[in-house]
Formats: sequence, C-alpha cells, structure tokens
Amino acid sequence: MADPEGEPLVEGVAGSGDDFMIGQQAPEALPEEVVAAVSSLYSRARELLGPVRLEWVHDGRQPWVLQLHRGATETVGRVIYPGEASRYRRFEVSGGLEALRASIAEVAATGEGIVLVGQVGVTSHFGDVLRKAQIPSRLEEPG
Repeated sequence: MADPEGEPLVEGVAGSGDDFMIGQQAPEALPEEVVAAVSSLYSRARELLGPVRLEWVHDGRQPWVLQLHRGATETVGRVIYPGEASRYRRFEVSGGLEALRASIAEVAATGEGIVLVGQVGVTSHFGDVLRKAQIPSRLEEPG
C-alpha cells in the first residue's frame, strides 16, 4: 500500500504482528533499516506487478512476503475507504474483527460509514475488511 505521494506505507510492530493485524496492538516506529528493506521489496513488486499491497515479516536480516494482493487501494492518510456517508457509526476496535463484520453487515445497505476508534493501522485486517466491503471509513484515535 502506498501513501498519498506514492511512497510505500510501512506499518508494523516488533515481534509477532498477530495482535497488530487484529487491532490489539498499535503500529510502532520501526527501525529505519526495516522500513528501507520493506520499502525496497514493495518497490520491486510494484515495478513487476503494478500496484500491490503486501503483508510482510522481517527476520532480522531481510523482509519476507506473507501475502501479496494486486491492485491499488483508495486509502489515504486516516481514510480507509473514501466516500460520503449519511452518518458515521463509531466502532471501538477492542470489540474485535467479528463485531466489525457484524457492523459492516448492518450498515452495508444504509449509506452509513464506520469510524474505527482505537490504536489500529490502516494496513490491519480492520482496514482490509472495510476496503473489501467498500464502506466509507476512517481512523480516529481514542481521546
């Protein structure tokens, strides 16, 4: 996934990324060498395949691709999926992915959007399911 300037958007955490992907851990500042290596891998994949999204790990020596999806996303900044909504429902990420899927099913035909509240990244599974469902959505930090 790329940021608004077309540069790779690299989010993650040290150690296992399972909690990050399911919204139980916020993205962390990553070591520059990890960001550079993942950015380089992303750039090579994009050159060969066009717009891509990667799920990756870094073993301390090099990055590895776990999943690769072809195609661009419309994610920009804190907007997960763009669009105009009649109103936005707040969803606390601590509720988990299954509760988010239930909320998506409720709003899908209503024209409503979803605001994710919590420490979660746009590249997490929360972002993935909202993009796939094409629900207007954005991130909001708790406050």
